Amino acid sequence: MTTATGRQLDRRILALAVPAVGALLADPLLGVVDTAVAGRVSVTALGALGLGTALLGAGTWVFNFLVYGTTSAVARAAGAGQDDVAGRRVVHATAVAVALGVVIALAVGTLAEPIVRLSGAVEDLVEPTAAYLRVRAVGLPFVLVAMVGHGAFRGVEDTRTPLVVVVVANVVNATLDVLLVVYGDGGLTGIAWATVAAEVVAVVLLGAFIRRTGLQLSGHGLPSRAEVADLLRVSRDVVLRTGGLVAGLLLVAAAAARVDAETAAAHQVLYQVFIFSAFLQDSLAVAGQALVGNAIGRDDRAQALRLTRRLLRWGVGLAVGTAGLLLALGGVLPRVLTDDAAVVAVVGTAWAIAALVQLPGGIAFVLDGVLMGAEDWAYLRTWTVVAAVGAGAAAQLVPGLGGGLPALWWCVVGMMVVRAGSLLLRVRGDAWLDPAGRRSASSVAGGGGA
Repeated sequence: MTTATGRQLDRRILALAVPAVGALLADPLLGVVDTAVAGRVSVTALGALGLGTALLGAGTWVFNFLVYGTTSAVARAAGAGQDDVAGRRVVHATAVAVALGVVIALAVGTLAEPIVRLSGAVEDLVEPTAAYLRVRAVGLPFVLVAMVGHGAFRGVEDTRTPLVVVVVANVVNATLDVLLVVYGDGGLTGIAWATVAAEVVAVVLLGAFIRRTGLQLSGHGLPSRAEVADLLRVSRDVVLRTGGLVAGLLLVAAAAARVDAETAAAHQVLYQVFIFSAFLQDSLAVAGQALVGNAIGRDDRAQALRLTRRLLRWGVGLAVGTAGLLLALGGVLPRVLTDDAAVVAVVGTAWAIAALVQLPGGIAFVLDGVLMGAEDWAYLRTWTVVAAVGAGAAAQLVPGLGGGLPALWWCVVGMMVVRAGSLLLRVRGDAWLDPAGRRSASSVAGGGGA
């Protein structure tokens, strides 16, 4: 077995990570275009768009397991030379995505207005938001199928094709926004139909290009009960992991809102910076999941460990660079994000802390991808929830103790330190490469079978 040099590993990492950055940032860019067009329609349309996309986002993150689970399964099977097994997983995940997508689409389309009312929206936003959701519901099966497609390409170490697909989809969305809304007076529903069209185009392109992967996609039939159960197990762990993280960050935001309006606004500014930097660092996680999964599939543990060390170097380097850039822009960037002098002043009290959080964050994001490639789902679930719940609980004490934004962001730092520390401990040895060892360790951590 030929051992790759460090430079060769670096080239493989960057070949996956660099295109992944563009693909990861494409969805926020689509939202920016829609927001700009909605702003030309009316204030009500803009508010309804914000609420509608927030509701859809809150619902669809549950299905991230379709991306993560497909990536890991395909990478491991491809590494083992089992293209038929990889193809079978893609076909079956697609079947599950279609079934779930149709059910969710029917539910959203039928219950759009009650869903909006449950959110507490003012009366003026109820009908336009519900109309937007009814149209967007048509595209939900395509959204879920696209998740599987992205996972399949990542699994075979191809992030360039998904980048091409999302660029074309964004162009379609922007073009139709202009034609249907700016020139066609289509209003908010026109924006929704443009997004649905982009989602359909994305799936068509992914389906057209997937033959290039060499995966055997024909003759697999429907998934067995055991295969569905395995996908649901991944679903459970990924949903709990992501849900715990979202809940922890939400608790910090809720605590900021209990301090005062300026603190809540300043926290939102720092949170957006945090999320944007997370997209950058997630590109390394995408590379790590594919490359480590492939190495494990080939039963090349030494290569998996070497990749992990190289990925850690890149993660730390990117984190240090991001933190340094944020510190350098501390006097400029907050004023770009808000023109309120009081909010800018509050942001300044915690800006350095928000820059510091990049350091443990860089480690946590990269090793998330590594352990996903190893399908170490239970461990990721347990320690992400522990870290997020701990940070969220600590943040609830801040308003009562007279603390402000700096204390809240130290809670976020603590969350990322716990995540990074637990992941570093996990990859110090090689037990995470062994299925039996993973089950044993996750049980010790409190995650086994629960």
